[in-house]
Amino acid sequence: MIVQETRIRTTSGHQAVSRHVLQGARNEAIRVLSGSDWCLADWMKEARREGIRYGLRHIAFNPAQPMSDEALASFAARLCGELQADRERVTLVVHQKDGSTHGHLLLPEWQDDHVLSSRFSWQRLEKCARLEEIRLGHQLVPGRHDRAIVKALRQEGKGAEAERLEAVLQEPAVDSANLTAPASPDTPLSSSASKRLPQPLPRAAYTSQSRRMAERQGLDLAEAKKAIASLWAQSDNQLHRFRALLKTKGWIMRAGDRQDTRKDAHIIETSDGVLIGSFTRLTKTRMKDFRQMLVDEAVRPRCGDIRAAVKPLLERAALATAAMERQAEQSGLLLPPFEELTRDPEAFARVAAKTRPSPPSSKQPKIVSLDRIDELPPNFAYYIRQWKREARAYRTVLNAKPPLAYGPRRSVDEQGAALFAQIEDTRRQLWQTGKQLQETRREREALREKVFALSKRKRLSHLDEEIERLSKTLAEILRYLLETVFWHLGLRATPPEPLCLPVPTEREEANARLRGENSELLKQIVRRETCREWLVTLCHEADRRRQEEIAAWKVRHVAQCDRARRDLDLLKAIWMPPTKLPRETQAEIIKCKLTGNLERAKYVTRVALRTLDQAEAERLAEEIKSEKAFPVAEALTSPSVMEI
Repeated sequence: MIVQETRIRTTSGHQAVSRHVLQGARNEAIRVLSGSDWCLADWMKEARREGIRYGLRHIAFNPAQPMSDEALASFAARLCGELQADRERVTLVVHQKDGSTHGHLLLPEWQDDHVLSSRFSWQRLEKCARLEEIRLGHQLVPGRHDRAIVKALRQEGKGAEAERLEAVLQEPAVDSANLTAPASPDTPLSSSASKRLPQPLPRAAYTSQSRRMAERQGLDLAEAKKAIASLWAQSDNQLHRFRALLKTKGWIMRAGDRQDTRKDAHIIETSDGVLIGSFTRLTKTRMKDFRQMLVDEAVRPRCGDIRAAVKPLLERAALATAAMERQAEQSGLLLPPFEELTRDPEAFARVAAKTRPSPPSSKQPKIVSLDRIDELPPNFAYYIRQWKREARAYRTVLNAKPPLAYGPRRSVDEQGAALFAQIEDTRRQLWQTGKQLQETRREREALREKVFALSKRKRLSHLDEEIERLSKTLAEILRYLLETVFWHLGLRATPPEPLCLPVPTEREEANARLRGENSELLKQIVRRETCREWLVTLCHEADRRRQEEIAAWKVRHVAQCDRARRDLDLLKAIWMPPTKLPRETQAEIIKCKLTGNLERAKYVTRVALRTLDQAEAERLAEEIKSEKAFPVAEALTSPSVMEI
């Protein structure tokens, strides 16, 4: 089980975390076990009133094996006990995604009389996760603070749990490119196992914020991380092989932009410029080993580079030429004629020096890949970065999808069946309340028929109060059920208010009006067959509205896509100017590249392309005119017209 904690500042507000937790679009189902958006807003107001920095604490826990909602709620209660939080003032939400569930627990930082404990909170949350895994019999997941957790468990008198966790720490290290699963905690340790070196501490390959940013750009970081780990295993820890395998996927590895703080750090990104992550984090490689790999790659002769082979040949040729000259001078073969020596010895020496073969230059041309921007000239490097940044922005616009198009879509029947199963408990509660209401009414009518019943007036008033209470309860359950169904289908913008019994006074009139307007609908919901038909009808309506919203979004996005496509074509023309451009324009573009002036290059290219388009339009117009005039001239010169 993985547990992550985030503290939300009072200056940030609760809206962002509320949208993520209560209205996540990529989740198959969202179940609010307790709390609401109103609770989050109220807790944030309390924190501002008390003048503290943080208002909410968001704890997300994701089990490796499936857990029921009751088990997740029980684990959330244990987290509250560990942090000394009030278990009644929590917002607990369960998300279902890809068939598995995970929980989100939000706690107020201000606990009425004290601030929520934050001392060594990450270690304490990991300790709760390890204890929960041991209690449920799940496989233990290694963490970064396992040694501190073992020490804390021994101090708390939990020796058996500490020994099981310590067994995971003493397991042998395996391939660091893959996430390892620890062996069974019941396996005894051999004498050699205790002498093995401890495996490196686990590190997250990416943050949850990076994953959500990549998802908005159409990239699944989890799948990309698995693919990179597989490619690194295939490359046999050779960087040049790994780079070649990345190119097959359309990805590149280059030096990071923050070389001043993280020297030699490299990142992996797509061809569109979408960041996947750091090389060392994705492949679980130590920075020390990676620097040695970079050195080995630099000294390795590259494919097609003949300088390493030509250099010794040039050195041997220079030595051979010098030896031949010395031998010729000794034998007298290079002595000039006497007349030339007496004419101008200095001029003759200069001419002889010019005709003599010059030694090979030690300065060789430096060929730098565009992926290694930091080694380029400053102006050209700035030009390349600016070009890539704009191209990445335009491709992001072209690759954008409607917000409602994300996530797996199920058929209408499947949606109806899932909703019916989700509201089954609420529907059963509604039916039981209605049954109690009918029985109470029958009892009241039977009591009114009795003329001489003892304490008749007192009993009747008691039954009237019970009927009124049950009517309010029935209306409140109906409201919650309708709001839940409408929100899950997208027919309601805000999540439902939690079920509140007894019913608050401010809701009584609205609930009574709702119950009066939906009396027939109440009968349909109580019956299983009619309830299924009603849910399927709502699913059809929700799907129709979703398609309309997607179509409207695409219509609004057309102009933006056209503009981005034109700008991207212009950037491609700047990167590799077409041959139809004049030579002066091409020379101006190259000058702009060397000076780092991308805006000037765009202006020059746009003007040149516009001039060419105008010339092409005029030429086509002349051709059309000539084609229209040609049939008339041919008709006038035909033999029949000549005879006339």
